[in-house]
Amino acid sequence: MKNNYILKIGIIGTLVSIILTSGCTNSSTNETKTFFDGDMSFNYPADFYNINYTGNEIDSSTMRLIGMLENKDGLTIYVCKNKTRTFLAETKGGTVSSVKNSLTGKVVSAATETNPNGVVVEKISYTERGFLIIKGRYDSMYFQSNGDVYAIMVYGLDLDKQKLASIDDIIFQSIE
Repeated sequence: MKNNYILKIGIIGTLVSIILTSGCTNSSTNETKTFFDGDMSFNYPADFYNINYTGNEIDSSTMRLIGMLENKDGLTIYVCKNKTRTFLAETKGGTVSSVKNSLTGKVVSAATETNPNGVVVEKISYTERGFLIIKGRYDSMYFQSNGDVYAIMVYGLDLDKQKLASIDDIIFQSIE
């Protein structure tokens, strides 16, 4: 009886190993699509699709929404462009100030980095408490292209921060 149990565990373990090494559990691929608005572009995972959104405003007097992408996991990429002439530092500072002044938000990190294409990107990650105790996470990237300030925000649950970091990296590395 004990040998039969050990044999079953061995067979199940072998099957799990085969599945894991074959890549069957990895639903994402390295394929990307490109977002282009005429002045700037960036790559994003191919499993995202354009979604319709109403209006063109976000919670800002200086930025307008120019694109919205989502995947089946509920992760969202927001693409915004300045409505009025504004400075990169002003835009980033406004977000940081807004989050710090909110009762439900917390800035997790802020940094300035230059990507491989020479684009200076201001990065901010922050969380916001939503329904009950569930926290949403925004990973934002601000940069300039042809005199305009852009914001790309990747949104998901804070529990998905590893997935968000992977998406952030694809976008950051490809911003032109």
